[in-house]
Amino acid sequence: MSITAPPRPRDPVDRQEVEALVEALFEEARQRARRRRRVRLALAACVALVGVSVLAVFERTAESQSSSPGLTARPSVSGGKVKVVIAGTNDRIPPPTDGSLAGKGTFKASGAFKDTGVALGYRGVSAHGITLRFVTKGTKGTITFVVKIDTTTGTSRWTISSGTRAYAGLHGKGIERENANYTISTLTGTVSG
Repeated sequence: MSITAPPRPRDPVDRQEVEALVEALFEEARQRARRRRRVRLALAACVALVGVSVLAVFERTAESQSSSPGLTARPSVSGGKVKVVIAGTNDRIPPPTDGSLAGKGTFKASGAFKDTGVALGYRGVSAHGITLRFVTKGTKGTITFVVKIDTTTGTSRWTISSGTRAYAGLHGKGIERENANYTISTLTGTVSG
């Protein structure tokens, strides 16, 4: 004996319903993808924020542990007199006139602040006179002195154009004198920080 299944009735399939169902499935997939992207972006932003915060804390801790007060404290130079002796920065023969390096030497500061180190001298000549720029690097930072020599009147004045580390924000001015063979410049004046 053989048993056969009765024939199934065929439901007519509406093409528009199928397309609507497929479109609904695609829209649901798009929404899930958007939600996943938002969650991932929010998670990445949180991780980045935590990372930056941890880095800032470690950096501050490292700074406070590795810095010594002598190197980070600003010198107490409120209105004090200073004398800076710069030697050996006039080595090139003939001396340059275009503002380039004239020589490398040393410096020693006393008075309102004390420091020693290396000095680079730059020399330029114009119709208005001679400009010397001394970049001094000591144990507490660098100071750049600019000397303007008026060759018609014979006056020689200096100012501080910049400073770093302990000398950041340092201001000063005064007069400059040189020895007979121009190998030693002595800057005397006042500084304030």
